[in-house]
Parts: sequence; C-alpha cells; structure tokens
Amino acid sequence: MLYGGMRIIYSTHALRETKDRLFPQSRHRSRRIHKKLVRRFGGEFRKVPAIWQTADTIIAHPSFQREIENATVTASSSRPAR
Repeated sequence: MLYGGMRIIYSTHALRETKDRLFPQSRHRSRRIHKKLVRRFGGEFRKVPAIWQTADTIIAHPSFQREIENATVTASSSRPAR
C-alpha cells in the first residue's frame, strides 16, 4: 500500500516502550533476579503500538491500519481529477 509515495508495512513488532514499569524498580535486586523478572513479564517497560518512519517506508502497528486506510481514501478522494 502507498501513502503519499511512501510504502506502508503493518507489523506487530512496531512497538515503543513507555515509562510504565511492569514490575517495581529496586536498587537492591540482583542481576539474576532482574533477568528472571524480565523473562516473566516480557520486558521491564510496558510496550504500546507505534508508527515508525524510515526514509521511504512507514512501519505501523496493525491497530493503526483502519485510520491509515481511511486517511489514504480521504486524501485520494480530495485530489482534483486530471
């Protein structure tokens, strides 16, 4: 799919980390326990859907697919015919 000459790819890996922790921070926790907690919770910080842009490609989480497709339809219908 193209949007403004840019290729759009939908990927479940398009995530960004927030400042919300999945488990509490502790100054006295050992590396070994921290590693086990990261494995159990899938990371230290909560991840949310995001959109990334590279040079000529947009990588978006599938949760944004409907919004992007509506924007492309609206943008293409508002252009004057040649």
